[in-house]
Amino acid sequence: MVTSLQHFALGIPDLKVGAEFYSTFGLNMSEGADSLAFRCDNRDHDEVVLVETGQDRKFNHISFATDTAGFDKIAANLMQRGLDRLDPPFAGLPDGLWFHDPDGNLVNVHIADPAPLAPEAAPLVNRPGVFTRINQRGCPTPDLPSRPRRFGHMILFTPDVTRQLRFYVDVVGMQLSDTITGEFAAFLRNAGDSDHHVLGFLHSSAPGFHHASFEMGSIDEAEIGAARLFGKGFRHAWGPGRHGVGSNYFHYFRDPWNGLAEYFFDIDYISDDCAWEPQDWSKKDGMFLWSADGPPPPDFGQNYEVE
Repeated sequence: MVTSLQHFALGIPDLKVGAEFYSTFGLNMSEGADSLAFRCDNRDHDEVVLVETGQDRKFNHISFATDTAGFDKIAANLMQRGLDRLDPPFAGLPDGLWFHDPDGNLVNVHIADPAPLAPEAAPLVNRPGVFTRINQRGCPTPDLPSRPRRFGHMILFTPDVTRQLRFYVDVVGMQLSDTITGEFAAFLRNAGDSDHHVLGFLHSSAPGFHHASFEMGSIDEAEIGAARLFGKGFRHAWGPGRHGVGSNYFHYFRDPWNGLAEYFFDIDYISDDCAWEPQDWSKKDGMFLWSADGPPPPDFGQNYEVE
């Protein structure tokens, strides 16, 4: 039923710090009365929302879009389960349905048209015995534009992975793509054609924000973006590398509040008519095939909202 991921919101201590991080990350900023909103180039909806709370960083809400039929079905599902419909937490947010999931996370679903990215030309790449780039240099110049194209997915902590995935499948119509064994993690995609995952859940002692991920145009772009972040003093977290679950290349960075932000490239895409069979991955194989700095660091799965 939900057809696209729209934005996520965090409550943070200081908007100036958030402005510097997400602007350096490559997003465009607009200011509200007590909040900031960010979006990628050529996107017509906000993708990150920050509200100043004066307190430690805390996940505020997640927002999805659907069509009219999906909206009516989700509304009926909420009513059937006796779930309260709530008001938006602050001004300037979409209307539609606002409700809590089983972990108490605030969720929004509203009606909006799909917003696919415009296709980009494939780069000329030489492979063994196949030469598509001839008589020209392939290495980009250091001033290669390095801008995220879209907010692609996010991962939330939960004390009950199975309960969360059942809610998002049964109530908002998402589909299960893969899991990591022992109820360690689950990865969900939109209804219809979709990236392998737009929402995931990672086991923790309590709910919380793990990371948000943004699509880049190439590995070169991701690493030039990484250098831009490092030049402003922001911290490397893990990567670059390649995940097993979803297959995407990744590079993670610590935001100013010990959350994670990710650049990704080349994620699996699943069509609506595919009889996709979810795979239960081991932690090792699901997390990464390879990474420049080996296994994830010890605090990669730490929930800084409670630990």
